[in-house]
Amino acid sequence: MELMQKPRVAIISLTSCEGCQFVLLDLGTRFLDFTESVELVDFRLIEDADDDGGRLDLVLVEGSPVTEANIKTLKSARKRAKILVALGNCAAMGGVPEIKNYHEGVETVKHVYKYIQGIGNPPIREIDNFVKVDFVFPGCPINGEEFLRYAPELLKGNIPVISDQPVCVECKKAGNHCLLLDKKPCFGPMILGGCGATCPGSRSSCQGCRGLRPTGNVKAMRAMLKNIMSDEQFQNMTEIFGLRDDLEDREQKDEQFS
Repeated sequence: MELMQKPRVAIISLTSCEGCQFVLLDLGTRFLDFTESVELVDFRLIEDADDDGGRLDLVLVEGSPVTEANIKTLKSARKRAKILVALGNCAAMGGVPEIKNYHEGVETVKHVYKYIQGIGNPPIREIDNFVKVDFVFPGCPINGEEFLRYAPELLKGNIPVISDQPVCVECKKAGNHCLLLDKKPCFGPMILGGCGATCPGSRSSCQGCRGLRPTGNVKAMRAMLKNIMSDEQFQNMTEIFGLRDDLEDREQKDEQFS
């Protein structure tokens, strides 16, 4: 009797801190159980075997495609993959590195390198600018429990839908006191929940690392925050995790249909 072939999975790093991949390792035996159920073709944090270049059922991509090698790796993965997933904020939204897109242009690189001749400094772009993305594990870093919940569905070829509820719902469940009631800035009402309200739970503002909710009311959020922070402070906060571009796109669409 022929044994059923395990799904072939690759976890690929582009330019990133690899924090989302360490979340997977932090799951401990539960992540090892996941790896036992698949053929893990590529995951450089725990294996060094050569990738055979064959078809892949699921590819999870962390990081931003900054270099030509990154872009080549990403496009090759897409050609091989049945389902390709953005793993975390950098892949999905540009992440913290995208801050440089908004400030000083080509001058930014001079803060890092004394001699800049020959140093590439391309803009940070999300992976969906280069390839089709089938699903996103949002967050900086991702939520490990969310990975365990949705990864089995992805292995079956199904694309999950993350519930369109704000971070505020999780704050309420956790019994957190609302930062907005204390006149402290927080993006929770317009941001996709699923993180367990980790930041507000530690009395830190939600800065939107999981991205906008499909039905998030940006206009109402801006109006609410006008009494708490300046427009410049609002814009600076939206740049931290690459939220600014998505906000601008949403506002443009809202204007078109208003």
